[in-house]
Amino acid sequence: MHWRSRVLTIGCAGALVLGAGQVAGAAPAPETQAVAGRTARHAVTLVTGDTVHIEQAADGKQAATIQPGPGREQIGFYQNEVDGNLFVFPQDALSPSGSRQLDRSLFNVTELIRQGYTDEQTPQLPLIVRYGPQRATLAAAEPGVTLASVHSQAVRADKRRAGEFWKSAEGVERISLDRKVRASLDHSVPQIGAPEAWAAGYDGTGTTVAVLDTGADAGHQDLRGKIAGSVNFTTAADTTDHFGHGTHVAATVAGNGVRKGVAPGAKLLIGKVLDDEGNGYESWILAGMEWAANSGAKIVNLSLGGDPTDGTDPMSQGLNEISERTGALFVVAAGNSGETGPYSVGTPGSADAALTVGAVDRADKLAYFSSRGPRVNDLAVKPDITGPGVDIVAARAAGTTMGTPVDDKYTAASGTSMATPHVAGAAAILAQRNPGWTGKQLKDALASTSKPGDMTAFEQGGGRVDVPRALKQSVYATGTLNIGAVTTGVVRKEVTYTNATNAPVTLNLALDLKSFSGNPAGDAVRPDKSTVEIQPGGTATVGIVVDGGKLKNGAYGGRLTATAGGVLVHTAVGLNKEAPRYKVTVLPLGTNGKPTHPNTMALWGEDSRFDTVITWIPKEGGKWETEVAEGMYYLGAEMSESQKTALMVIKPTLQITKDTTVVLDAREATTEVVVQTPQPSRQKGIFSFYSHREFGTRNLTNYAMKFDGTRKLFVSPTEKVRTGSFEFGSRWSLVAPELAATPLAPNTKLEPDYAGGSPKINGYRLWQTVTVGAGQPGDYRGKDVRGKIALVAPKPEQYDEEVLAQNAAKAGAAMVLVTSPEGWLSRARAGELPIPTATVTHAEGTRLAESNKLFPVFIFLHGVPESPYLYDVMHVEQGQVPNRIAYRASERNSALVRTAYHESGGDDRLKEQRFGWRPWQKTAINQYQRTVRTPWARDEWVTAGDTTWQHRVKHHISWESMNPLSGGMIDAPRRYRAGEQVDDEWYSPVTRPAIPKGVPGLESTRDGDMLKIRIPEFSDGANTHYAFTNDDMMGEPDKQSARLFKDGKLLTSAPDAWRDFPVTADPANYRLEMTVERRDADWQFATRTDTAWTFKSQQGKGLLPLLQVDYSVPADLANKLPADRRVTIGLHARHQTGPTAAKFKAWVSYDDGKTWREVEVDRQGRAVVDHPRLDQTNGFVALRVQGADAAGNSVEQTVLRAYGLNLR
Repeated sequence: MHWRSRVLTIGCAGALVLGAGQVAGAAPAPETQAVAGRTARHAVTLVTGDTVHIEQAADGKQAATIQPGPGREQIGFYQNEVDGNLFVFPQDALSPSGSRQLDRSLFNVTELIRQGYTDEQTPQLPLIVRYGPQRATLAAAEPGVTLASVHSQAVRADKRRAGEFWKSAEGVERISLDRKVRASLDHSVPQIGAPEAWAAGYDGTGTTVAVLDTGADAGHQDLRGKIAGSVNFTTAADTTDHFGHGTHVAATVAGNGVRKGVAPGAKLLIGKVLDDEGNGYESWILAGMEWAANSGAKIVNLSLGGDPTDGTDPMSQGLNEISERTGALFVVAAGNSGETGPYSVGTPGSADAALTVGAVDRADKLAYFSSRGPRVNDLAVKPDITGPGVDIVAARAAGTTMGTPVDDKYTAASGTSMATPHVAGAAAILAQRNPGWTGKQLKDALASTSKPGDMTAFEQGGGRVDVPRALKQSVYATGTLNIGAVTTGVVRKEVTYTNATNAPVTLNLALDLKSFSGNPAGDAVRPDKSTVEIQPGGTATVGIVVDGGKLKNGAYGGRLTATAGGVLVHTAVGLNKEAPRYKVTVLPLGTNGKPTHPNTMALWGEDSRFDTVITWIPKEGGKWETEVAEGMYYLGAEMSESQKTALMVIKPTLQITKDTTVVLDAREATTEVVVQTPQPSRQKGIFSFYSHREFGTRNLTNYAMKFDGTRKLFVSPTEKVRTGSFEFGSRWSLVAPELAATPLAPNTKLEPDYAGGSPKINGYRLWQTVTVGAGQPGDYRGKDVRGKIALVAPKPEQYDEEVLAQNAAKAGAAMVLVTSPEGWLSRARAGELPIPTATVTHAEGTRLAESNKLFPVFIFLHGVPESPYLYDVMHVEQGQVPNRIAYRASERNSALVRTAYHESGGDDRLKEQRFGWRPWQKTAINQYQRTVRTPWARDEWVTAGDTTWQHRVKHHISWESMNPLSGGMIDAPRRYRAGEQVDDEWYSPVTRPAIPKGVPGLESTRDGDMLKIRIPEFSDGANTHYAFTNDDMMGEPDKQSARLFKDGKLLTSAPDAWRDFPVTADPANYRLEMTVERRDADWQFATRTDTAWTFKSQQGKGLLPLLQVDYSVPADLANKLPADRRVTIGLHARHQTGPTAAKFKAWVSYDDGKTWREVEVDRQGRAVVDHPRLDQTNGFVALRVQGADAAGNSVEQTVLRAYGLNLR
């Protein structure tokens, strides 16, 4: 497995996609194209060793659950969605030391998936670690390259042992994610005036340019003899360019063959920092930068980049340090994310010292893909300059297909990757003329003499590089002036002008500065003089004076232009008018009125720079202080003090207009969220609550999650929110109480919770309790617990429910009651337990043990192992939290879903899960997997309204309970109407491949010359549920295949029928065949299906006439019908648009298809079947059906073991 730091990707816009497309197009026959749409599942192990499980649907909605790492079951977790990114913070990562030393990206699950750091993609987590004075010894970490420029080292942590790494990392100063970075010529060389420089004798001779990229093809005719040295920093085998990007870039800088680069006289150093697939890691790039600058490179070309940053990330900081120390100029691609708008310049182009390059076309118009400024957070001007970057023809590495090949030697590509080497070549030419100049001087000269276009400074910096002016003019200025943040005071920053001629120069000054919306800054920003005189060989400064009190808040950008005869120099100017900043002091108080610390606290404002998430404030005289800009903020804190009760304090419209002290008083959480149900109920599984806030451009959600030991929820009431939107809500799953316990002792109450894997008590019991110490084997000596309840109180290090249950069972106990250690907020996990095992709180168990000292205490127990009803509640309060909340589940706010769970095989249990999404919500947070014994039917009351629900049912048991169900049937996301009644049967017969009814994204269509087939392998008798093969099967793997015929001839074979099939435009008869096999002990029905659809199609756009057959089989919940009896099975034809008429034929088999008997089918599709005696069958019925509509479309379907037979 290759490992990288932050991945650097090539800054080539569109070219990489085109190249990949050409590879596919070069195949001799059309190939099917696998497509997205099947559910994507990811496991993301955090640096702490905890794992977040994500399931992503095609519509963008996703479900997330959290699995604590080994030994971390008592750690709390904090989830929030911030502007589309899901963060999951373990509590110990938000302590004072943890929050200071950790890159927040380590907990940005969205970013980790985007970076390709899921567990299925890599077993290691790439990190950059900065050590303190005492170098820590890190466990479970493979050391990588040392990064001297940032006093750090690249390491890769073993995800399987990430918890060990986390414990050993307490002594490091900082841990950062080693992110991935994206690798971001004939008419273009004259476009920037390079030939004029050559004619004047300047072609870069004597200058060394390092190209840090994918390597180079040293044998290419344009690069022969140009390369002075090469080093490989990747895991690839050599420095040769097997991708094509580095060769193209190097030749654009200094090619000297058939097609000349910008500086054909320059020498090249080649640092291979991107692998043979065009990917790299931040640590590779940092190591390459240090090597290049230390090896004599005056110019370093970086046609690559990562995500946008504010320039404080490790790669940007490393670039700044190396530039300052060595005087090298780093010329860096801005990136190809221009279509996302402003704030899109990536690292290391976001570094202060970088000469950051955008892209223009041959008409000097900004390329659509060129990343734009300002820089995130501080709103500084980036990029600094532009260069030609559209359809650049340059050297093509042997055997590569990047870009659009012109011939075997040259290829055309577009991107800021292509613009960057034009500027690097220009810098080499300028360095030849001025060999003593530093990188900063080269940067200023190129930027201040560039050719401005009709664009803002945040789009182009100074403008397009102009080589002749940079050489001839000899009058330069500061290239970019970032004034920074201003508030209400007066700020002055200087621009320096340099006159390298032998005559004085007087420059006339003009400043044009506008806000993002185009409003002029006016006299609020002005130069402190209108002209400036510069003596020969001298410098002069001009002050830019800003009166912050006259400006509106926001970013301002523009240009200070200085002219004198033929002299034209300019400085790109940017500033950020900020609101005043004030100190905020937070004082948290507990329910006793004394200082405490919240479990989690979030402070969010309109400006994300001031976002804060913490979990720790000292208790004694505790307070927390920060400085924020004036404005509105959301402040929310989860302040629960016990397992049974959750407390949330919310201030959704906190206005900061001066230094402010905020008291977070848990006693303000006076509104109890009461959920009432018509029948007795109790919360079961994970319980969660949230507050959602939108204001300005922010979209913020603060989640909290509790286990089913939590019984009550209190929240602080709020005023009506009138700015933006606000919502508070909670998610409940309530069932009949599994276990009710009434101790026959005064002042003693119990609310026991079953341990995971515990057998359930059915009915009533009256058992005596016996106190048995910590529940260890020695504690049972002399204790008679036979047929009684063993009451045990283990110490934390002894707390293992499985061991405790086994000890009690060996002693003959009927049940074990476990007293949780004091302060525990969650229970440990356990496997299958031998006797009923339940937990009680420390206080409950202690009181019961005290009573037991006085007399033997009996407990009256009532167990309901399988609830006949379920309430899935999404309680919502819009606009404010009122003083009283009483949600009463009824037909006025809920739908009744009469749900039947059919048997599907050998296991008599299945798992089900229902996720709910609010309209603004992308990620549904933890929903416990619920176990249901089969066959079973129950009434499920589901909250109606604007909550979207999705039900998932897995046909067999799995011991993990925290994750989104992987595998099994799912239904389409839907909303319910109040009072609606729905019948929903899961795994009813007949299960077969089919296009389910009414599921968006599962349509099979014709689109031009492409058949876009979307047929799941399994759809049950409800016709709206569907599943795919190989979804977490524990037995023999599923087998499936598809074949497409055209006019009787095989066109192509494919692994499945969920892909795009290329076809020709002419009208034709098509036949799509699909075979599915599932052989597993937990799957006894529909063990093999063979389906063939015949249809006509020609070029066009629309739904394909794939005829579906739906079945009505009057089976019981065990999916069986009586043997030796006549039954009627309904056959129903359906197109994707709805029901249709069709003629059917049908056959049955009682020996898995060895022999078949035709049955009568009437015009209404009713098939009459006479079942033989059970002993004349294998216990199952196979079905074969043929159907055809009036247009000639047909379906043939064979289902082995479609349903079973019994003696009834």
